[in-house]
Amino acid sequence: MRKAKLKPGEIRFTPSDNRLMDCAPTVNTIGNPPTWFKRIGKHPGSIRRCAGTIDLLAAGVTLPLWTNYRFRPHESGMFWETGSDDFSPPADIGQVQGFGFDSTGSCPMTAMRKIEEGQYPKLVNPWRIETAPGWSTLLLPLYWEPNPNYSVVPAIVHTDYYHTANIVLNITADSAFSIPFGTPVAQLIPFKRDSDFSALQFADESDFKYVATRGFGMGSIAPRGGTAGPYRRHGITVDKALAECPEKHGIINRVLRRR
Repeated sequence: MRKAKLKPGEIRFTPSDNRLMDCAPTVNTIGNPPTWFKRIGKHPGSIRRCAGTIDLLAAGVTLPLWTNYRFRPHESGMFWETGSDDFSPPADIGQVQGFGFDSTGSCPMTAMRKIEEGQYPKLVNPWRIETAPGWSTLLLPLYWEPNPNYSVVPAIVHTDYYHTANIVLNITADSAFSIPFGTPVAQLIPFKRDSDFSALQFADESDFKYVATRGFGMGSIAPRGGTAGPYRRHGITVDKALAECPEKHGIINRVLRRR
């Protein structure tokens, strides 16, 4: 049976073993933020009122860990020994490969390590990830859920062609630790490759007055009562207009600049 073609903005996960569905990736939404976020009060200055934080947490998909992994420093103190659990019967779910220190040499990431010359363990992802033609996937660590023992190395994968996105760790600990099954480890955000900018422009300070009274917190879409409502409604309005009349992109921009 042929798989349905993916539409722009869609992302598909295919498991190497259907038992992985017991802890499948989840779509991030504004209406279902992380549990820790829900516990934060909505007082002035709270990130519960920060539209930028909310939109980051609501972007893309959260990838949970598919099994238990264990790490301990080798007795030489120079590299990491790894272990993991597998399914029964075995399905090679907990494979660990890696990159040696010589793959980067000393760099800002290794400077954060206690075992600087340790390797980068690569947790082989048992999910295959697909996006529509022209769409790639940005793989990020969960910046709001850091771990003192490791961080996830970010990457961009052209998932319309290459469907493997492994999790590479930069280990900052110097003693044994584990990462339990189900731990959220990465945020995956699909994006259209040709939407990236191609040129950096700078304006003059004389132009500042033209942008100082536009945007969230200023001018016509200033927040009322400390909410991000006007900011979000403005984005929805623009996105809807562009979707309905993409050929009028230039006209819409001119109209928005006059508001």
